[in-house]
This record gives sequence, C-alpha cells and structure tokens, in this order.
Amino acid sequence: MPIIETIELCKAFGQLEVLKNVSLSVEQGEVVVILGPSGAGKSTYLRSLNELETITSGKILIGGELLDERRGGHSLVKLTPEQRVKILLRMGMVFQRFNLFPHKTAAENIMLAPVNVKGIKEALAREQALELLNKVGLADKADEYPARLSGGQQQRVAIARALAMEPQIMLFDEPTSALDPELVGDVLGVMKDLAQSGITMLVVTHEMGFAREAADRVVFMCDGVVSEESSPDEFFTNPQNPRARQFLNSIL
Repeated sequence: MPIIETIELCKAFGQLEVLKNVSLSVEQGEVVVILGPSGAGKSTYLRSLNELETITSGKILIGGELLDERRGGHSLVKLTPEQRVKILLRMGMVFQRFNLFPHKTAAENIMLAPVNVKGIKEALAREQALELLNKVGLADKADEYPARLSGGQQQRVAIARALAMEPQIMLFDEPTSALDPELVGDVLGVMKDLAQSGITMLVVTHEMGFAREAADRVVFMCDGVVSEESSPDEFFTNPQNPRARQFLNSIL
C-alpha cells in the first residue's frame, strides 16, 4: 500500500488550472524528488497533501486513509477534526522560509509542537530537541535565537522541528532556495542523511545533485501534469519527454 497516493488531483485558482489530474503514488521509505520549471505546480502539489491548499477535485490518501476527496470543489469526506489531525500529523513539512519563532531559542522552537500538540513534558521535549539538534549538526546552538543563526542553520533547526513530531513522511518545498549558495551544502547533507535513514521523503527542489544522489525516483512536472517518472539515472541520461530534455539542457 502506498504511503502517499493522489488520484486525479486538480487544483484551480479561479480560471487558472495549476494541477491537472495528477495521479502519483509514493511507497513507504521511498525518496521521490519532484523537478520541473517554475509554475509547473510542484509546490502546489506538495501543499495540497497537507491541506495548506484545498484541492478542487480528486483524492488524497495518506497511509491508505482517505484524507480528502472532492468533486466540483465540494468535499465528499466526513472526518472529525481529531481524525483529520491524526492523518496530517503523519507528515512533517519544511518550507523555503524557515518560519522559526524569533522570540524562542532553537531548542524552544523544536519543543513547541511536542509540548502543545502531543502533551509531552517539557523536560523530555528538551531532551529530544537536543538529540535532534545533534542530528542536524547544531548541538552547540540549542540556546541561540534565530537572529543569531545563519540561514542554513535556521533551516536545519526547521528540519529538526519537523522531525520532533516523529512523522512518517517528510515534505520539503524547495528547502534551499532561500539560502546563499555556500550554505546549501549543510542542509543538503542533513537531507541526504535523512534519505538514508529510511523515512519517506517527497522533495521539491532545483538541486540536481541531490536528485541524482539521494532520490529513488524522479518525477518531472510541467504545466500542472506529471510528464515523466523514472530513476535518476534514466532521467538524467535519457529523458523521454521533450519538455524534460529542454529543462535539463537549460540547467545542466
């Protein structure tokens, strides 16, 4: 059973169709990288999975459970708030912007959701936060405020914050696009380590090196549709879709 499955997913903003019948499955433990030009619908697809965007039609299943099904903008799924939250908590998300609380330290940012959502005691939450900071190479930054951290360090705190809820799935929406080039490597290093740990990852990125090295599968999106799916080797050496070939020629 796929851990993520979307069936004929559509999303429109007014007259603009951003996603057009996107059907995609991701297996447990798989690392899938979504590539494509700007405006392809990649980020909208990712944001639809955890309901940051409301789909127009189609189905979303997480771990085999139906999170949403819509026709003509109307939901056909009746979930209680508790049922919906339980499904959504299976996913952690890392954004382009780090969205850390500026008045809380790195450790406090990570502790926030486990304490307030899961009801974990603060002492245990801090212990877990310190372990996660160590995991992302920031053990010595626990009591620093975001303003005293570089962009790359802030993004690694944001990754640790998402991991604090022990999600089964990690969604990354262009996590390095807001970083200076010299800071990208540390964040990608953490993501590569995560990829090797067995957690399911769905990554929207322009980092071709990460796609080549860490992905199990590359999905190419263009104009709101999935145009190609293949292994990284196949995609980068012999893309079948003309638009994919044009995309690679423009960036490699």
